[in-house]
Amino acid sequence: MEINKEISILQILKESLRSLKNKEILIVTMTVVLLGTVISKLYDPFDNFTIKKLIFYVLSQFVLFIGEMIIIKIVDKKYKNEEVNIKNIIKELMPRSFSALVLYSIVSILTILGTLALVIPGILFCVYSAFYLQIFTLENNGIQDSINNSISFSKGFRNSILGMVIISIAMTLINDQVLLRLLKPFFNSSISSGVNIIIESAIGSFTTISFTKLYLKIKRIKTIE
Repeated sequence: MEINKEISILQILKESLRSLKNKEILIVTMTVVLLGTVISKLYDPFDNFTIKKLIFYVLSQFVLFIGEMIIIKIVDKKYKNEEVNIKNIIKELMPRSFSALVLYSIVSILTILGTLALVIPGILFCVYSAFYLQIFTLENNGIQDSINNSISFSKGFRNSILGMVIISIAMTLINDQVLLRLLKPFFNSSISSGVNIIIESAIGSFTTISFTKLYLKIKRIKTIE
C-alpha cells in the first residue's frame, strides 16, 4: 500500500479537533490538564514572586506534563487501533514522570535562553526539539536522547513543524489576549478567568494531539523511505 508522503497541517488540525472529542482525551483534559492549568494560573511566580508560588507552579507543570504524556499515549494507541485504558497508561507513565519533568525543565530553559539571546535561536530550538516529549513517551528514550533524537528526527520536516508551532502560539495568544478581553464586558472577572482556563486546557490538549499526530505521520513516512 502506497503511503502519502505529503503533510497537510490543515488535515492534521481537523483530525486533532475530532480526536479532542474522544471520551478518554476529554476525561484527561477536564481532569488532569484542567487541574494543572488552574494551579499554574493561581500560583504564577511571574506575578509577585514567592517561594510558595514557585513550588506550586512547578507542581502544576508536573501535573500538566503527566496530562500531556497520557494524551500522547492515547493518541498513539488510537493510531494503532489498540485498546485504551487510562489507568494502565498512568501506571506505565508514573515511574518516568520525574524524568519527564527534568526533561521539560531543560528544554524550557534552553528555549528561553535562545529566545533571550536573539529570539531566532529560541524559535529554532523549539522547532528542532518539538517532538522531545513524544520520543520520550513513546520510544522510552532517556532525557538527553529524547532531545538529540528529536533534533535529528525533525530534519526534512521543519517547515511543517514551524507551521504547527506558529498555529499553537497564535491560539494561545488569541485566548489570553483577545478572547479574555472580549469576555470581560459581559461577565465578571471570575467567570471570564474560568472560561479562559477551560479554553486554555482544551488548547493545550489540542496542541499535544496535533504534534503527536504530526510525529506519527512523519515517523510513518521515514519508515518507508
